[in-house]
Amino acid sequence: MISLIAIAALGFVGIIGFIALVAIDAIFLWIGTKIAGIDKASFGRAILAVIIMMVLSVILGSALGPLGFIGILLSFVITLWVVKTWYDTSWGKAFLALIIAFIAFIVLSIALLIALGYGISNLGIF
Repeated sequence: MISLIAIAALGFVGIIGFIALVAIDAIFLWIGTKIAGIDKASFGRAILAVIIMMVLSVILGSALGPLGFIGILLSFVITLWVVKTWYDTSWGKAFLALIIAFIAFIVLSIALLIALGYGISNLGIF
């Protein structure tokens, strides 16, 4: 039988993991907005934007999931709209910020895999 302490520990680990995920995603978005030249770029705004995008991702993933590739495109456009409106910037700068954040994430992931002794094939996309 699972004890109450074990369940509480799993919940605590989940909360810590969620906070770490938000912080890491916010760092990448903040870097992207800084490089894209968005005036209102700050780490606090990035944290709130990431939380908004996570909530929308859950909603859109369940609603648009059956649409396949069209759902992915619609989800990206809505994410782009969130960055555009949250930072009060142009579509081009919002797109550039998201692309830079994505590239920074991929570069860091590959660097961590290499540092830990794994190959790029361990990303699961090859």
